[in-house]
Amino acid sequence: MNRLFKIVLLIVTFLCGLYWLWFYVSPAITIVNNSSSDITHANIELPSSRLDFGEIKSGASNTLYYTLSQPRDGSYLYKIITAHEITHQGSCGYVTNNELNKRLKIVITQDNRVLCEID
Repeated sequence: MNRLFKIVLLIVTFLCGLYWLWFYVSPAITIVNNSSSDITHANIELPSSRLDFGEIKSGASNTLYYTLSQPRDGSYLYKIITAHEITHQGSCGYVTNNELNKRLKIVITQDNRVLCEID
């Protein structure tokens, strides 16, 4: 029974490690809302897909991961709408195929400016 426990523990540890590794290597986009109003809609268009962040409260953030496989290159196109009906639209950064651990952060500042940071 002790040997069976060790084998099960080893398998569970291995699977948890693979799960963590997947999130480490997958590219991600984070939207940080530092403005005084809630974000009601936030969308990011990639060349081959679309990410919908939904609602983001003031002072909060939301992170979404996307697939490493990007058949086409292109810019990240964002459209962010706040509760005060301010619309932010533009592009930021560039996406290509197999970008391991790429992190894009889009920050809405207190004075309603959009800042893009790529790690």
